[in-house]
Amino acid sequence: MSFKDEFDEDLGDFEAPVPSSKTPAGKTPTRGGRNIALYFTSTIGPGEKKQKLTVNDGNAVSDIKRTVGSMFGLNPADFHLSSGGVTMDDGMPLNNYTVSNGDEVLLIPASTAG
Repeated sequence: MSFKDEFDEDLGDFEAPVPSSKTPAGKTPTRGGRNIALYFTSTIGPGEKKQKLTVNDGNAVSDIKRTVGSMFGLNPADFHLSSGGVTMDDGMPLNNYTVSNGDEVLLIPASTAG
């Protein structure tokens, strides 16, 4: 018996299943938002650090804080997001606040946020 004969089997008319979604299981797509680029500036620690991030403004502030916290190496519980002098509530979607493409969002220490 040759190598070719050993693994040569008839699979019939096999078709690979087509996935219904490209979104990984457990990841809910955001609905009703628009993608905007924001500049996140950290005032926490020595020196000011700034990062640009494109976010969907339909996402909850808490979700954005988790992502931004990872970018800056911070625990989301240790800071708040603020734009235009307004401290954002973690449970609210970003589109509840007046933020536009290219705006700056500050990361402020939780102990000084009001």
